[in-house]
Amino acid sequence: MLRSLRRVGPIPRLVIAGLVAVGAVMLLTAAVKKGVRPPSSMDASAFDYLDVGNFWMKIWNQQYVGDRQGDKSGEWPGGSGVTYVYIGNLWFGCIKDGRIHVSGDFPYLANEWVPIGVTETELLASDKANWSQRPSKVNTTGDLDTYAICDDSDAQENGPVDLLCEVHGICWSAPGHDDWVVLECWIESTGATKLEDCYISLAYDLDIGGSLDYIDDLVGYDGNDNYDIDTNPTKPGEDWRSGPDGIPDENDAVNFTSSKASKPLDMNDEGWKRMMAYMYDEGGEARDTPGYCGLRVMGWMAEPAEDNLIEVSSQHSWDIMNDPDTDAYKYGYMIDVGTFEEINTAYDWRIDPCFGPFEMEKDDVVHWWTGIVMGGDLNGLRKNADALYADFLGPDGLPDTLDDWQVVAPPASPRLIAVRGDNTVTLRWNPNYAAGKNTETDPDPRSGIRDFDGYVVFRSNVGFDSGWEAILWVDKKTTSDKASVVPWGWRTKRGTSQWISQGGATYLHERIPTGPTGEHPTDPDLTDTPAVAYERVPRSFPAPTRQGPTVRLRRVGSYYEFVDGVDGAGTSTGVLNNGTRYYYAVVAYDFGTRKIIKKWNNNTKTFEDWMSEADAATQGGKNVNGLSVIPLPTTANALDRIRVVPNPYVGSADWEEWTGSGARLDRLYFMNLPPKCTIRIYTIAGDLVRTLEHHDVAYGAEPWDLTGEAGVLVASGIYVYHVDAPDYGEKIGKFAVLIGAQSQ
Repeated sequence: MLRSLRRVGPIPRLVIAGLVAVGAVMLLTAAVKKGVRPPSSMDASAFDYLDVGNFWMKIWNQQYVGDRQGDKSGEWPGGSGVTYVYIGNLWFGCIKDGRIHVSGDFPYLANEWVPIGVTETELLASDKANWSQRPSKVNTTGDLDTYAICDDSDAQENGPVDLLCEVHGICWSAPGHDDWVVLECWIESTGATKLEDCYISLAYDLDIGGSLDYIDDLVGYDGNDNYDIDTNPTKPGEDWRSGPDGIPDENDAVNFTSSKASKPLDMNDEGWKRMMAYMYDEGGEARDTPGYCGLRVMGWMAEPAEDNLIEVSSQHSWDIMNDPDTDAYKYGYMIDVGTFEEINTAYDWRIDPCFGPFEMEKDDVVHWWTGIVMGGDLNGLRKNADALYADFLGPDGLPDTLDDWQVVAPPASPRLIAVRGDNTVTLRWNPNYAAGKNTETDPDPRSGIRDFDGYVVFRSNVGFDSGWEAILWVDKKTTSDKASVVPWGWRTKRGTSQWISQGGATYLHERIPTGPTGEHPTDPDLTDTPAVAYERVPRSFPAPTRQGPTVRLRRVGSYYEFVDGVDGAGTSTGVLNNGTRYYYAVVAYDFGTRKIIKKWNNNTKTFEDWMSEADAATQGGKNVNGLSVIPLPTTANALDRIRVVPNPYVGSADWEEWTGSGARLDRLYFMNLPPKCTIRIYTIAGDLVRTLEHHDVAYGAEPWDLTGEAGVLVASGIYVYHVDAPDYGEKIGKFAVLIGAQSQ
């Protein structure tokens, strides 16, 4: 049986001052920030990214999250290409044998956590059966999970503490639950020596909006009483206690009534302390990407949990010139409890929420969750942080109960590809999304019911983060043999043996999504969406729809095929234009149910209908399989649309990406290409400079890094390109390159 952690009071400040004085305090030389380099082949792997929801994040098996070795750290919204660069590491500090020990270092310096069982870059994703060591620890499941394990055997300076650290990364795809990533963490003391005055700290650097946007415009903290009214980014100068953003300030919107829940934390009429450190960036340096990123700490001080809920004891900030490089320096931040810094001076800041002190003996475990939350503004960040905490508590609103983290579970998203055509886009999706896995037949991981109910096809001409419109509704169940689709409201589910009936007096009704203006605002708006019955999707065109005009949907083997841009007769609908980029997603959804129970009314001697609580239908996230595509003509004259962008190329253009050394990437693009072609680039004298092979059915763009076959940057001048496309023909054109010139 694991013993509870023993909490202790703060260490006397004079003792600490002496201990800290032992370590030399050094000012680090300012360094050029690491930029975002082109994604490696590993970047697209589930082992690198938790990418199932609206927030994508990289996690490593070395207690790192975010940026590492110059890679992209994540995207928000997922799939948008907007990089939110950040990096974080976990510190564990204590007094061991009378000496300060801190395991963990700030990123960019070194790391003291060593992977166990799997390599630094290899993470075990989703398949719990393959997780190493003790997967029985993991009780919470998400739509995508990762697991990592490491120890502190490489701790420098005063040596390791003898710790085992396990991290379980969790994310969800359902709208309303997809703007955060949760890291479930365990730290176990494995050594025989008692650890005193222990603290855990989350050292993070959040550079929102890309590698250039490292100037942080605000460092804040929600959940303390000592805040500065001048750091209110929503309404500067106003007291945050007035709640100018519509959210109760400093406390989340969830109220608690349990005496158990109220013990560990101070409580008032507005709820619990939010306990969230965050950074804000207005996005003016390189990209127009304003946003907030917050760290919310949740969990218990011991395992078994008992009543020891975590309370953050301090939140410190420091700048790039003062990264702590000694154990004493780092430990000094940890023990300075009661300090919650809020800074509105633009600089490159770090944040460091901590909790402690406590004591640990051999086999003691501390267990907690960290939610990394995104928001477009302070109001959005707080709403997401509160929704995250509501998921942590579960429907009963109480911590440490069986319904914790029982987040809604939509069906898994199918695999999706797109093929462009002449003013058309053909979408194909396969419900067999993995070996032995099927979107339509997999049971709900929480209820055990096979509740798949259909698909909604979305399109946007804006981007992955906005402008989505439902363009097709493929509904599974019908109410009778005569009606293919009955929209809106509630309808009876019949003939399903999977339901648990109560005699013959229980009926289950299915709720049809009412759209964003209805009772459930996260549902798709299907009011004017062409709809077809799932059971009646034909193997040939056309397919009948509720609205009248036919749509081009059919089954082809194991997958579905939908042609956007034409109706079932092959006539153009005029909704797609060649050369315009469109975004698509196919979302699977399940049905919400309402139970109708016949009960005997003794007063009137009749049966009455009693309606139980309704479960909301759940849809998956659009960014799980979202993709973009540009329709183009399929005839030979499509070659006339080929362009070089920009032309002329001017070096150091503002739109270019940045390298890790702080210089711009040199890129120009051949646009509107056929799906398969060969591009040869020549000097004006006819010398071959470079050959590029293009294979892409969706994007029609091929980059050139302005180097020759030997990798040497070309000189300024006029160049000739020759495109050779099978079944299309050939195209010859010219473009100019000005190396090293400044953009205007």
